[in-house]
This record gives sequence, C-alpha cells and structure tokens, in this order.
Amino acid sequence: MYNKENKRLDLIIGTTIGSIETSNNEIKEISHFAKKEYQELEDEFLRLRIEASDLIDRVEKLDKDYRISKSRLIVVNKNYDQYTESDMKEIYEKTDALRVQLAVEKEREMNIIKRRNELEIHLKSVRKIAEKADKLSNDFEIAYGVLTGNLKQITKKIGDIQNKEIWGLRVIQAQEEERHRIARDMHDGPAQSLSNLILKSELCLKLLDKDIDRAKLELQTLKILIRGTIDDTRRLIYNLRPMSIDDLGLIPTLERYIDRVEDKNDFSIELKIKYNNKQKKENVSEIISLTVFRIAQEALNNIQKYAKADQVILEITFNKTNIDVTIQDNGIGFDTNNIQSSLKEDKGFGLPMMKERVNLLLGKFVIMSEIDKGTVIHISLPIEQIEENN
Repeated sequence: MYNKENKRLDLIIGTTIGSIETSNNEIKEISHFAKKEYQELEDEFLRLRIEASDLIDRVEKLDKDYRISKSRLIVVNKNYDQYTESDMKEIYEKTDALRVQLAVEKEREMNIIKRRNELEIHLKSVRKIAEKADKLSNDFEIAYGVLTGNLKQITKKIGDIQNKEIWGLRVIQAQEEERHRIARDMHDGPAQSLSNLILKSELCLKLLDKDIDRAKLELQTLKILIRGTIDDTRRLIYNLRPMSIDDLGLIPTLERYIDRVEDKNDFSIELKIKYNNKQKKENVSEIISLTVFRIAQEALNNIQKYAKADQVILEITFNKTNIDVTIQDNGIGFDTNNIQSSLKEDKGFGLPMMKERVNLLLGKFVIMSEIDKGTVIHISLPIEQIEENN
C-alpha cells in the first residue's frame, strides 16, 4: 500500500507526464496545421497554374492577331489612296483595340505568373516545415514514450528511499531542465533558421522581377540554409535520444559519436573498454547506458569548449555490480576550490546535470582538476540497485 509520501510522489510524476503529453499534443497540432496550410496552398497553386497556362495561350493568339493587324495598317498607310476613309478607320480602330486588349492581358499574365511563382516558393517552404513538423512529432512521440516509461519505472524503485518528496522534485527539475535545453536549441537552431528562410523567400520574390541573376544566387543561399536547418533538426532528434543505443548498444554508439567529435576538433580521443564480469559484456540497463552516453557527450562537449586539450582518454569498466566511467583530458584545467560555485552557476546540460543524473541513480560523481594539468571526471553507477526485481 502506498503511504503518504508515495501518493505525493505519484501526483508529482503524474503532473510531469501530463505536461509532457500536453507538449506532445501541441507539436501534433502544429504538424496538422502545417499540412492543412500546405494542402490549401497546393490547391491554389494548381488552379493558378492552369489559369496561367490558358492566359499564356490567349496572349500568344492576341499578339499574333495584333501583329497581323499592325502589318495591314502599315500597308494601308503606304497605299492610303487605294482605301476609303471608312476602311482606314476600321483597320486603325481594330489595331488599336487589339493593342489595348493585348496590354491588359499581358498585365494579367504577369500578375498571375508572379503570384504563381510566389506560391510555388511558399509552397516548398511550407512543405519543408510540414515534413519537419511531422518528423519532430513522430520523434517526440518516441521520446514521450521513453520519458514517461522511465518515470513509471522509477516510481516502482523508490519504495525504500527516504525523503521521496525531495526525490520527486529532482525528477521534475531534471525534466524541466531537459525541456529548457530542447526549447533553447530549437529557438537558436531550427526556429531561427526558419525565420531566416522566410526573409530569404521574401527577398527572392522581390528580386524575381528585378534582378533574376541575384535571385538565383539568393535561391542558392536559401538551399544551403534549408540543408542547415535539416542538419540542426537531425541533431536535435539525435540529442533527444540516440537510436543506435537500442539497435547497437552503448559502446558502438560511443564509438560513432567519438568519430564525429574527432572529425570536428583538434584533439584525439582514446576509448578503453574493460570487462571485470563473468559475462564479459555490457551488463547494464537501458537507463544506465543512456546516462553513461549523456555524461560522456557532455564531458566531451565541455572539453572542446573550454579545456584546450589535445588528448582525451575515455575509459569504461563493466564490473559485476557497477559500471565505472573515467574521462580524462590534458587541458588547462581549473581550480577545484571553486567547484561548488561552478556547479551552482553552470546552466543547461553542464556539471550540475551530470552530477544530478548520477545522484538520481544512486551513483558517485567525482571531479578532479589542477591548473595546467587537465581534468578527470569519474562516475560509478551501481547495477544491482537499478535492475528489475524478478
């Protein structure tokens, strides 16, 4: 039977899951709206394309008739003594009427083609947004399932833990910091890029009738921006959850990530794997694998930003009852006397989040550093305490 503390924690967890579900529904609404707008724009574009095609044919016929009538008028003017005044007036009026009608139809043709081109560009932009929103919705659905599933698993493990209200608040804080990071990355990444795409699209529309060469250059820039936005979106999805952990396991996922980090930086990373268990394999659960990957990811990110190191050693040891992870660099280091203030002031996914993740899993987190002698981060996560009870 749940006691008072369990019920309060269940309420906190339930509120958190509800908040996640609400965010998921909001993303679905954005995806639905983008698809609806795309369909409406596509219908209008098809209608304008047909109308423009018919108008082009009509303008070509009018232009042909006008040139014939104009040629006849020239002949009449040269041989005016062979025509009556009435015939000359009729030919002149017919030619002038064709000229006016042709000018009006050309104006209509230009406006419709301009509107069609604008719609075509806008249609492509909205289609990209719809595709990205749909992809993000699907990936958020997966992340939602993982987050809610993990929360439900956690509530089953804490029957013997004291101060459950404090623990529940830490869960909420961790979830909110995760959402804050995602929101910040989306604002600085895809959201900003999409705003730039809109501005570039508007500029291209203005240049189409004035400077076609510059318009082409701007469209090339637009293409590069779109590719960058796609890359940012994929990076966000990867940061939500690296799917290769489920398919390949922790070590292959880390190896792939390390390869990417080395390609973009000037330091080398040596990955050492040790097995001190009978199975000689990764005897860890999904949440432990993900935690180890996140901590390694954040540690390497901090190294490339601040450490100025050229060598990094990442060592992972699988023991019978725990997994040990050590991340060591030969960078500039820092004063460990200020470590507590650093932990308090650091934001996002830095040192506080690394420490909090380890604490939530009843592990140990140690960081050692000296000026000009590099930094060592060591964590130890117990395996038996987080395994499922059979």
